[in-house]
Amino acid sequence: MLDTIPVQVLGCLRPGIITVIAFPGAGMLDGGLLMELPTEIIPVELRMPNSEFIVVCNRQSGEFTQVLPKDLSK
Repeated sequence: MLDTIPVQVLGCLRPGIITVIAFPGAGMLDGGLLMELPTEIIPVELRMPNSEFIVVCNRQSGEFTQVLPKDLSK
């Protein structure tokens, strides 16, 4: 089973890792949470702070399998 998670880039706080806010707009208290994604799975044009995209995650393994631009996920 695959889950799609909307995210917004916070920044690159560690080498090789992009920190994102999952479920942006919900707020940190209302469901938003910090996630760390490997830089290599995120296309260069989506790595800038405040960029928004969709992360596809395998629910069983917990692995991030794909990154989709926000406008293509609809």
